[in-house]
Parts: sequence; C-alpha cells; structure tokens
Amino acid sequence: MIEAFLSRKVIRTPADLELAIEMRVYVVAKHYGISIKEVHEMSPQQFAQSFAWAMVGRKEEEKAQKRANQSSGSGDRETVSLDYDFLNTEDF
Repeated sequence: MIEAFLSRKVIRTPADLELAIEMRVYVVAKHYGISIKEVHEMSPQQFAQSFAWAMVGRKEEEKAQKRANQSSGSGDRETVSLDYDFLNTEDF
C-alpha cells in the first residue's frame, strides 16, 4: 500500500491523504530527533514551519552528499558547485 502511494505522486483517496500526512510527520520527527507523538502534539503552524525547515535541511544534506561524492571521485581536481537559484527570482 505504501509503495503504491509513493509511486503515484498523486493523492486520490482519503487513505492517500492520511499516508501523505504521516510521511510528513515522519520527516519532521526524523529531522528533529523527536517522537512521532511529539510531532502530533505540535500546533498546525509549528508543524508547517518544522516541515518546511526539515525539507530545506534535507535538500542541503543531499547537496552536500552530492558534492562529497563528486569530490571523492575527482582525485586532485577541485569540485565547484554552481547555484542557479537566482534564475528563479522575478527580478531576473
């Protein structure tokens, strides 16, 4: 059931919605090292902010891991990461 939900990427049923919420609860609990019960006790505002920061942290960890993997395979060459986020701004 969970594998099917993860492969769909679309919430179609109430059960899918419940799984999506629980997945986000797990992400917050894992990121902050707290229990799922503690996450459930958060206010909706606290949960939304905690989830947002957990996702940012996860993306930064993925970037760092990618850089580490690239540099470990490059020998003496230096790896320089380029950040193109400025292209997403309205002023550009």
